[in-house]
Amino acid sequence: MSRTQRFRKESRLRKRRQFLFIQDRGLKVHSDLLLALALDNRTGKTRLGLTVSSKVGGAVVRNRVRRHLREWFRKEQAQWPTGLDVVVIAKVPAATATSVALGAAMVKLGHELKKRRAAVPSKAESQRG
Repeated sequence: MSRTQRFRKESRLRKRRQFLFIQDRGLKVHSDLLLALALDNRTGKTRLGLTVSSKVGGAVVRNRVRRHLREWFRKEQAQWPTGLDVVVIAKVPAATATSVALGAAMVKLGHELKKRRAAVPSKAESQRG
């Protein structure tokens, strides 16, 4: 893996308060395997945080799901809108999903985020009118 393809600290949400802030105020988007909560971050870069609870499975299963989601994001984040902080929460069916199915769910979330984000005017636009 080259240095340019790493999942760097700048690309991750790492603090509990970041997760809670996004979960309180973020835009919700569902797929059959995942739930995404997203909020503008004004940095121009998309950051990802993952939550895979013990309801999904044991440690091995949870780590496998996280590993697949991180890998997809690392390689394919250009398919998602920029300038968002996104928390992805794995649903129980994610435990038995293949890497391809998890990737497809991430693509679906990305398309839905783009569509929903385009439909919501920014604060600057709403203050002008």
